[in-house]
Amino acid sequence: MPRPDLRPDRGPTPGVSGSMPTARNGAGGWEAAAAAGALLLLLTCAPGARAQEWIYSVRPGDTLWDLTETHLTSMRYWPRLQQLNAVKDPWKLPPGTRLRIPIAWLKVQPASAQVVATQGSAQAVLAATGETVAVAAGLRLSAGDTIQTGPEASVTLEFGDGSRLLVEPESRLVLDELRAYGNSGMVDTRLRLQRGRTESRVTPRPAPGVPRYEISTPAAVTGVRGTRYRVSAKADQEASNTEVLGGRVGVTGAGATRLVPAGYGVVTEAGKAPPAPTRLLAAPDLSGLSAVLERVPISLAIPVVRGAVAYRVQIARDEGFSTLLFDRTFLDPRVRGPDLPDGDYVLRARGVDALGLEGLDAYRRLTVNARPEPPFLVSPGHDTAVLERVPIFNWAQPEGAVAYRFQLADNERFVAPIIDLAEHRETSLTPAEPLAPGLYFWRVATRARSGEEGPFSDPQRFKQPPPAPAAQAPVLAETEVAFRWGAAAPGERYEFQLARDPDFEERVVDAAVSEPQIRIARPESGIYYLRIRAVDPDGDRGPYGAPQRIDLPPRSYWPLAVFGVLLMLAP
Repeated sequence: MPRPDLRPDRGPTPGVSGSMPTARNGAGGWEAAAAAGALLLLLTCAPGARAQEWIYSVRPGDTLWDLTETHLTSMRYWPRLQQLNAVKDPWKLPPGTRLRIPIAWLKVQPASAQVVATQGSAQAVLAATGETVAVAAGLRLSAGDTIQTGPEASVTLEFGDGSRLLVEPESRLVLDELRAYGNSGMVDTRLRLQRGRTESRVTPRPAPGVPRYEISTPAAVTGVRGTRYRVSAKADQEASNTEVLGGRVGVTGAGATRLVPAGYGVVTEAGKAPPAPTRLLAAPDLSGLSAVLERVPISLAIPVVRGAVAYRVQIARDEGFSTLLFDRTFLDPRVRGPDLPDGDYVLRARGVDALGLEGLDAYRRLTVNARPEPPFLVSPGHDTAVLERVPIFNWAQPEGAVAYRFQLADNERFVAPIIDLAEHRETSLTPAEPLAPGLYFWRVATRARSGEEGPFSDPQRFKQPPPAPAAQAPVLAETEVAFRWGAAAPGERYEFQLARDPDFEERVVDAAVSEPQIRIARPESGIYYLRIRAVDPDGDRGPYGAPQRIDLPPRSYWPLAVFGVLLMLAP
C-alpha cells in the first residue's frame, strides 16, 4: 500500500479522523479532534481495556504508518494509535518509546507449533492431509494436528510466544487452535488432551484471557496467564488432574471455575464442578543420593514422602526436561532405573497421593560412570572364611579389558590398602606374603584399551580365621585325661576331636568348649589321634591343626606284674 507523505515540512500532523485540521479551520476543528481523541483515550484506559494491550518498544526508523501496516488489521487505526499514545510526530518516533497497542486491533493469523525435542516413538496425524508422520525435532504442526506418544516416548512443543509443552508417554493431544497476533509474539493456544499427561511452561500473558493458553480434557478446561503446571487425563475420561507448580490456574468443569494456586491441585470429575484444591505433597529430599552412579541399570532409594502411596521418577539430560529418558511410577521408594550410557543427567522425583495428584518436584544432578564395567569377582566369595594363609584371588575377564587395578584392604573404605596394584595383567593374583587372621576386603577395576579405568567392583569381604591352637602334652589321672592348648583371641571357642584313627572316622570325643582345655574320662589304653580348631565370635571356624598322635598307657601296671609272678610260680 502506498504511504502518504506525512513529514512535518510537507503539511500539518494528521488528526484523529484522518483529516488534517489546521488553525484556518478555527477553534472548532481542534476542539472536535481533541474531544474525539479524549473519548478514545478514555475508552482504551478503562479497566479491562487497558489491560488487554500490547506494549511495543519503538525501534530506530519506526513510524506509526509502518507499525500499523505491519501489525494492525486496518490502516485506519494509525490515527487512533497516534491519539492513544499522544504522539506529536507520527513520522519521528524516539527509539525506546513504549507504545500501547490494543490487542483487539492486532492482526490475527494462523500460527504453528514446533517440535523441539523427542524421545522414543511418537507420531503426528496432520489435519490438512490426514497423513501420519513420525515426530522429529524441527517438525512444524498446525491447528487440527494430533500427537500420539508411545509407552517410552515424549515430545516437547514450543509455541510462538516461547511457551513449551511436554507431552509425556502414552498420551494423545490435539492442537485445537493456534493463532498469532500479528508479529507481536503473542499467540492463542488451545489444546485438547484426550489421554495421558502434559507439563506446561507458559510465557506470562499481558492480561487475563488475552491471549489464551488452554488445555481441555474430557472432564475439565484449564486456562492460565503464565505459569508451570501439569494436566493429566485418564484413559476412561472420567476425571482429570491439574497440579499447579507456579502461578495460578483456572480449572473449569460443569460451568464452574476454580482458581488453583501454586502448590495445590484438583481432581475434576466429568460433569462435576472442580472441588476445593488439595495441597500437593512436599518434594522428597534427594540430597542424600549419591551424585555418581557406578552401576547400571541404576538403583536408587527415594526418601519416603509423608502421605505418598507411590512415586514418579523421571530422568532427563538437563533440568529443562524437554526430553524424558526415563519416566516411571513405583509403588515404593525403591527405584530400579534404566541402563543409561555414561554421562550427566538430572533426576526428578515426586510423591503421588491417594487421590492420584502428583506432588512437588525434587531435582538431583547425577553422573553415570559405570564403564568400563568391573569384572565379576569369583573367589574368595563374599562373606566366606578362607583357611589358606595365602589365598588366591580370581575374577572374570570383561570384554575389552587389558589390565586391572587390584586392591586388598582391612577396611571397607580401602584406606591405606594392603595391596594396590594399578596394572595387573592377569585375572588372578596370589599375595607374596601370608595374611594374618582378620577381616579383609578386595575389589577390582577394569582398564580398557583406551586407557580409561572404570569403577571398582563392589567389595567382597572374607575372613582369615584364627590358626589352629597348639595342644600341650595331656595330663593323665587315674580316671580322667586333661588336654590343654594355647588360648586364642578373646571370645573365641574351640572344637576338640579325639579319634582312634588318623582320619577321625572313629571319634571317641567330639566336643565344643569355650575354654582352651577339656577334661574327659580316661579311655582305654592305646593309640589315639587328637586335633583342635578355633571358632571366632561370628561362628567362623578356622582350620584344624595337624593331627597329633598320643599313646595312652594302662591305668596301672600292677595287674601285669601280678600276672607275670603267677606265670613264674606255675608248675
